[in-house]
Amino acid sequence: MEKYVSSMTCADFIVSTPDYFRFNPADEFITPEQIEEIAANTKASLSGTGYTVRKPAYLWMTEDALRQNYARYESAEQLDSHMSRMEHRGNMVMGDSRIEALDNSLFDKLQVFDGDISPMLKPDNNAIAIAVSLDDYGNLPNPEYYPEVGDTITATYADDVKYIDSRTGELCTEDTPEEYLQAKLYGARDVEYTVCALVELPYSMGYRYGGSGYDAVLSVDTAQRDSGGATTPMLYLFDTADEADEAEAEQYLSVLTAGEFSPLMYESKATARSEFAQFRQMFLLIGGILCAIIGLVGLLNFFNAMMTGILSRRHEFAVLQAVGMTNRQLKTMLIYEGLFYAMSSVAVAFILSLAVGPLAGKMLGSMFWFFEYQFTVLPVLLTIPVFLLLGLLIPCMMYDNAAKCSVVEQLRDAQ
Repeated sequence: MEKYVSSMTCADFIVSTPDYFRFNPADEFITPEQIEEIAANTKASLSGTGYTVRKPAYLWMTEDALRQNYARYESAEQLDSHMSRMEHRGNMVMGDSRIEALDNSLFDKLQVFDGDISPMLKPDNNAIAIAVSLDDYGNLPNPEYYPEVGDTITATYADDVKYIDSRTGELCTEDTPEEYLQAKLYGARDVEYTVCALVELPYSMGYRYGGSGYDAVLSVDTAQRDSGGATTPMLYLFDTADEADEAEAEQYLSVLTAGEFSPLMYESKATARSEFAQFRQMFLLIGGILCAIIGLVGLLNFFNAMMTGILSRRHEFAVLQAVGMTNRQLKTMLIYEGLFYAMSSVAVAFILSLAVGPLAGKMLGSMFWFFEYQFTVLPVLLTIPVFLLLGLLIPCMMYDNAAKCSVVEQLRDAQ
């Protein structure tokens, strides 16, 4: 469960506006006053704010890297047309980037893939971390797409951006064809940063949408300085020290965000745990039904095999009784045979579980990234009493039914 929960949310609580959680663009999200109110009414062991840069901000990247990204969505002809409309500086193009600023306390939430984020914590730094997209198993599928640690990367901040018609140089209209749209920046200024690390920025504390360029992380002081004070709070997150504080915070936020028109929404680990519990219940229900059906078929086959074996040997049993075997001895022999079959079935089931279990676990792990295989002997142990009981009862029932007839009648029936 914790693997699933930690992937769904990186903090006990994340609070922002409905626009943030519903991916709607907005000029303002949660306000400093709302953050202060939440902080005053909750007990946080760690807390911080994530900020968005309100002004247009772009990171320059190689054309080959941007082409690699766009190639997933566009044909070669569309890609060439797209590249021709973008701002170029030699082999560099201006990518549509998302820069997020973090309070220093939130850098602990970043997973460092390469490099070191400590330079970002120093005052007056020019360090930047590039957010990478890892797969569900923590691997970086396209490392050549990203800059290397130690590289210098240029960011362009602008006061405004307008789209013009490249044919006329005038502002575009609704009728301007897409291939002639070209961005024009006003009040643009460049800032050079040193890439100090490649990090995984948790989805739950990022912008929650992607784009064609790099995602990057700055310290809030650096972003405020370089953007001309254009940072604004986007989300507030915090962790609690224990379950009691978590329950109090959950209750407070549920009241604070109640109502259809509440200006705030929140996500919590309790919500993620509830989602996982429902997901697990579905698997338990479906898996339980399938196991019950397979188990019933197995028990019927076991019952049928033992019953057929006893019925097919009626002549043998009658002969044994005719030469002196007592009823007690015959019944004991059948019981031992039944118990032998029962324990053999359990042993085979245990061996098959050891052999097939890891293969099935690996297959499910490839389908569900949060699945972890763990062998347990409990189901095998639970089947032992059932099979022992069947191995005891079936011979007794079959023998008692046959014992109602004399040896002579059994020999005659067998013939």
